[in-house]
Amino acid sequence: MSDSQNPFEHYTRPEPSEPAEAHFRNAWQFRKDKNYEGAVQEFSKSLQFNPEKPATHFNLALVLDELKEGDRALDHAAKALKLFQVENDARKVSTATNLVKKLKKKYDKPKE
Repeated sequence: MSDSQNPFEHYTRPEPSEPAEAHFRNAWQFRKDKNYEGAVQEFSKSLQFNPEKPATHFNLALVLDELKEGDRALDHAAKALKLFQVENDARKVSTATNLVKKLKKKYDKPKE
């Protein structure tokens, strides 16, 4: 099929109708553009509409880590891990587990 015969040639993805997804997409773009403060705001708004979406917590943890907000990053990484465990997706559980370990190593302060 040549490009001129492609029925999806002029297809544009529709805007999400669910507010959580709209904010998630905005946050994803902010993260991609390295606008981490904007990403935090949009991921947080997304969680107001859907607090049980593990990908949102996971991505928020990554952004908070970029901003050196270790405690908050670890909190959201742990929430993502628990929610991925509920979904029973071994690959995502493994990825979230690795993030939690990385954040604990990076931000846990030795006890005096």
